[in-house]
Amino acid sequence: MDNLCSDLLNWNTLYLAGRMHKPLRIIKDDARVRLTQQVNLVSAVRAALLTLPEEFSETELFERIAGISYSGDPRMLLPAENRGKVGNIVRKQGPQFKELYHRLVVGLPGVHWPLKESRIQQDVSPKARSAHLRKLPKGLLERVKRNYAMRLENVEELQADEGMYWMHLAGDANLPKVLVEGNFWFFLTEHVFDMLYFIEMSNIVRYPATIQSLKGIASAGLGKSLQYTSGKINKWWRGL
Repeated sequence: MDNLCSDLLNWNTLYLAGRMHKPLRIIKDDARVRLTQQVNLVSAVRAALLTLPEEFSETELFERIAGISYSGDPRMLLPAENRGKVGNIVRKQGPQFKELYHRLVVGLPGVHWPLKESRIQQDVSPKARSAHLRKLPKGLLERVKRNYAMRLENVEELQADEGMYWMHLAGDANLPKVLVEGNFWFFLTEHVFDMLYFIEMSNIVRYPATIQSLKGIASAGLGKSLQYTSGKINKWWRGL
């Protein structure tokens, strides 16, 4: 329970927190989990809003949120998972996603989403975005700060004024890439460009997702794992 609540609050691994971004059927209620789960859902909304434009559809929001736990998952890179899985999840549970997230989204400043409409508008000014950025879970926020610390020449000068520091990061056009899509660094080495990806939510997910996949093979056995994987490969091909 402690590990669960910590992941919901801090996104240490996103292994449990990411799965709980989707609609759930609660079998046994727990006050601590109920409270930390609300924090987890709001964090997912804030992270998604930082990667979306000024106007977008509710489907785009739901897919961005549902995709957090799959970013960095090795199964999504290999032919072991349906590439359209995130879209399928949202398409089949659209009303449940709206019921789960609408109240939380409209409770955030600068976001306009009438209940009976499917289009969402948000304030994308650096000031508004900084309010979302600085309230991201600790596990993600620390990675974002390290990312910028390696790239910004005047980071210590910016950090001297905390308000300006966050507004500078929030106003960076590359912030969505740092969070989700990938921020590219290029190093010139004898006419060869080496590209490094800094995808911070993916970086959180990658290690625990890989370990759990390997544990699945060890616990289920090679035969059952191959049988399970073959079914996944068929879904992967259908998702092309």
